[in-house]
This record gives sequence, C-alpha cells and structure tokens, in this order.
Amino acid sequence: MNTKREASAKAKQPGRPRMDAAPARGRGDRALSRRELLKGAVATALAAGASGALVSGLDGTAEAQGTVEIELSTWHWTEPERGDALRKLVAAFTKEHPNIRVKEGSIPYPRYEDTMMVRLAGGSAPDVLVASDTMFFSFLTHGYLQPLNAVLDLDKYKADFLPVQQVANIKGQTMGVVTEYVTYALLSNERLLREAGIAKPPTTADEFLAAAKKLTKAPDQYGYGTRHTMDQEAGWWYELSFWVEGFGGKWSDGKKPTVNSPSVIAGVRFFKQMYDAGVFPKGVDSATYRRMFWQEKVAMLTDNQAVYVITKSQNPQIQLAATAPPFKPPLTNAEIVLYTLPKGSPHLKEAVTFLDWFYRHLREYGMAVHNVVNSKSANAGIIKQFPYLQTFVNLPLADNGGILPRGFETQLPEFRHTVLTHVTDVLVNNVDPKKAMDAAQVELEQKLKSK
Repeated sequence: MNTKREASAKAKQPGRPRMDAAPARGRGDRALSRRELLKGAVATALAAGASGALVSGLDGTAEAQGTVEIELSTWHWTEPERGDALRKLVAAFTKEHPNIRVKEGSIPYPRYEDTMMVRLAGGSAPDVLVASDTMFFSFLTHGYLQPLNAVLDLDKYKADFLPVQQVANIKGQTMGVVTEYVTYALLSNERLLREAGIAKPPTTADEFLAAAKKLTKAPDQYGYGTRHTMDQEAGWWYELSFWVEGFGGKWSDGKKPTVNSPSVIAGVRFFKQMYDAGVFPKGVDSATYRRMFWQEKVAMLTDNQAVYVITKSQNPQIQLAATAPPFKPPLTNAEIVLYTLPKGSPHLKEAVTFLDWFYRHLREYGMAVHNVVNSKSANAGIIKQFPYLQTFVNLPLADNGGILPRGFETQLPEFRHTVLTHVTDVLVNNVDPKKAMDAAQVELEQKLKSK
C-alpha cells in the first residue's frame, strides 16, 4: 500500500486568513440547517421543474482561435462508475464544443483536499474544482473560490434546484452549484452474514459490534471497514460523525461547541471499542477497504449509494443489502458534491460553458451513476429507474446533516481538525474519551472565541 501524502501544514494551519463568510440564510435571516436543506429533496424529487440555460450570453466557443484545454479536478475520475460516467459526458460535451477539451485532474479522494489546498495556495488553480461540502468550506474559508453570480444566470434554475442548493449561498453570493448528494446507510454482504449465522443486518450499535466481531477473521476477513486516521481527515469526519449522531450527539448547539457532551463521548467511546476489537483493518485508506468489500473480504460498511453502485459494478455477483443505520431512530449524515470555479481559473469563459452544459445534462449523469441529482425534473426518472435509492434518500438526517457544527459551518476545517486530533489520542494513546473530549472542548472554545 502506498504511503499517503501528509496533510499540508499550510492548509491545516489554524489561524490562517479566512473569508468573512456566513452559513446559508433562510426566512428571518436565520441559518438554514442541512436538515432543512435536504429534507425537501425526496418530496420534491418527483415534481417537474423548470429548465433553461445557466449561462447568459455565452456561445460555447473558445475565446481564442484554436482549442482550449480546461482542467476539471475531482476524485470522481478515479472511481469506476462515476469516472466512466464523466468521460462519456465529457465526450458528448466535446462533440458539441469542439474547441474545448477537458483535461482530467485526477486525484484519489484520500489525498484530494490536501493536494488541491497546496495547488490553490500556490496559485495553480484548475478551471473547475469539484468539492464535497466539507472541502467546500475548507476552500471557502481560505478565500479560494469565486462567486458564480456574475458569470452564471442562476435565477433561471431556481425552480428546478432542490433545497440543498442553498448550502452554497453565502451572504447573497452563490459559491458553487450542487450536482448530487449521498447519504450513509448500512451496506452488508448477505452471504458472509449468513455463513456467520447472522440472520439479518444489525439494527443497534451493540448488535453491530457483536456481528463485526463474529465476522472478523483477521487478516483474511474483517467485519467492518472505516476511515480512522488523520491522513484521511475529511473522510474520517463523516465516519466519526455517523457514530456520534447515532448515540444522539451533536457537535454544537448553535452557540458553542458540545464535543464533551455525554452523547458525543458515548459515540467516541464506541468507535474506540471497535478500534480495540480489531474489527476493521487498521492503517488502510477508503479505496483499499472499499475494494476489500467488493472482493468480499470486508463484510459491512457504513457508506453511501455511490459505493453501493461501485461495489455492484465491480462484483455483480455479490449479495449486497442496503439497510438503515444501526440506530434507533436510524439517523444518517449526508455528503454534498458541488462544482465550483476557483479564483484564478485559467479559462473562465470555457469553464462556465462546461458548468452550464453539465448542469443541463444532470439527468444523464444521475442515470449513469445511479444517484439523485440537484434537479427535480431529472430525479423523477432516476428514482423510478433505481428504486433502491429510496433506502438512502428517505433516511432522516441528523442535526445539520451530522457533519457540520451548527453555527460554526465556515470554521469546519479547524473544528474538525481539533476534534479528530483528540480522538486520535483516544485510539492510539489510550486517552480516556471523556478526558480527551473535555480537552477538545476547552481548545475549541478558546480558538473559536478569538475568531
């Protein structure tokens, strides 16, 4: 296994200059929660929406004579299903716009955020920058993104956008276009469960841990796979948040951090129990344990519908089940994907042309990757074609989507880094979870008070 690039000290350095950004606002100028942003998505997915051109006054040709090459940077290029879907759409785009070529900025997910932070800090921006919601706020707080309002006529698409689009609205400026979103469910290999004498996927945390122990035959087979190291900080935040919210935890109450609340500590303590029990392979990245899952060497994942599709594409014979998370109620978190234009985009006009074209072809993209997209009109056919998506999109979301600390959304990178540093002490150095989270609470209160 290749050693992963260490997180850029510059990108992670607390106290770096940040944008004076604010979370999306709603009626009465209050912050819109991710629950509010996403809860209407399923209900509105079957509604017909308006359509029209995103771009006003662009003709789709290269500004200069000859061919212009734009770089589209995303980890999706490295994924079998989404990478193939993107390449097909890019080929169709190039056919319509022969003077614009799209270069693959291909970086695996575990290294993506840190790699792009280094490039953006060095003034080497791609033309189009794809980001998850956590990455989006990292790029935003460092001032690397430019507003789209001046180059995109987004008003024409308001009727077709899902509520989730509002996460990109910062102080009246639209800083990105949401393309898709995923939620986390429990993925299980039914054959491995059955052979271990487990009749059905677990529905509680205790059942999950017991099943994971029973399914682990290290090093040949593991009951579970999860991110758990600082070199995958962004991804690990989703995984840890998943378990914390399952125990009723919230990262903040809107006014101050609550990382040392009993419910958060319970979630951290459970993650430590899994770590000590050896139910997941240690030191491997998400690409590795997901590959082990479709190779039937890992029995369970807590992951999203994109991983469900990739797994089926890589192993069509796998007996795969997608069920609700092992909690009561079965809360989940969500990951949003946004297409953004970074400051210093070398070929802005051509990048805008592509972004316009891509949004208008979200239905084809959603069909290809088997996922809902940020378009009411497109989702009608997608959900009808892939009814299993209901398992994912119908799950109730945890507070603020689980991963964004309410009231501190734009300070997520520093918040996340502080918490995970202390949780690492719990896992690796056997620090008591309460002691570690008390320390994290004090540190966050001191840091955030000065902002």
